[in-house]
Amino acid sequence: MPGFTRQIILQTLTELMNEKPLSKITVKDIVERCGVNRNTFYYHFQDKYELLSYIYLHELFADITKGVNYDNWYERLEGFLVNMLKDKRFYSNTLKSNEKIFEHYLFRSMHKLFIRFFYHAVAITRKRSDKAKFFADFYSHGYCGIIIDWATGGMRETPHDVMLKMRELAYENVTIGEGFRQNL
Repeated sequence: MPGFTRQIILQTLTELMNEKPLSKITVKDIVERCGVNRNTFYYHFQDKYELLSYIYLHELFADITKGVNYDNWYERLEGFLVNMLKDKRFYSNTLKSNEKIFEHYLFRSMHKLFIRFFYHAVAITRKRSDKAKFFADFYSHGYCGIIIDWATGGMRETPHDVMLKMRELAYENVTIGEGFRQNL
């Protein structure tokens, strides 16, 4: 039952991370808590970081961009923030230990979302569509930074308030761009 065993290991790390940061959790802690031996753990995962990556990739970030379009992106992203808030201790402990793993998967998800939007938005000319990757990189880094700052800052603002600011920025870009052009 490799799937069942893998699920037990995933669940165990999640439980442990609700108690303490990843840096304070060992493979020994995981296998003792879930009742499997070390070889079984290493059959499924190279180390605790690969285990955390698996959780992010297959459980947290797997659905963030599915069915997303220009009209519902902010609702989906707000739902993502709501889920983070529900597991606040898990994410706080994760980000304290290794922000880069979270950031990697968040950036990949944001980039998929933004590249889709920018290719569509700038597809009018071939010349402009070449800029879509740069635009997606820029916005992905910005949105990732906002989300990570929100999470590491204790998630004090509601997910709705965070999304309102991010949504406002996205929709105000035309006005901001015109202001830059007029003042050049």
